[in-house]
Amino acid sequence: MTDSGPGPEGDAPRGGVFASLQHALATLVALAHTRLDLAVTEVEEQRERLLSLLLWGVGAVVLSAAAFLLCGLALVAAFWDTHRMLVASLIGVASLAAAGAAIIGFLVRAKTRPRLFQHTLAELARDHERLARK
Repeated sequence: MTDSGPGPEGDAPRGGVFASLQHALATLVALAHTRLDLAVTEVEEQRERLLSLLLWGVGAVVLSAAAFLLCGLALVAAFWDTHRMLVASLIGVASLAAAGAAIIGFLVRAKTRPRLFQHTLAELARDHERLARK
């Protein structure tokens, strides 16, 4: 006879160790799936962040270069008869200073990125704590 109803203890279902192991394995697979999904989401967010940073950086470089060039030409033209070399030199120094500031700003922003898989690692640590308590 194969009775799938309650066992001799009363309300406990039958199935034994194999059913418990199967349930534990299903739970672990579901847990791994959730964590892997979180990791994939984090990779996608980092990719989008990097692409956005790259586009904004290229735009800033192109527009800044155009602005410096046009302002520099306007200043040199304005002082053409009197101090054109001094104005051209000052524009060159100002351009170098601005380029240095831009490089420093880029490096600071590049170093302050969030850690890759930060949320996934935090969830795995919480999972480990919960399992260690049992």
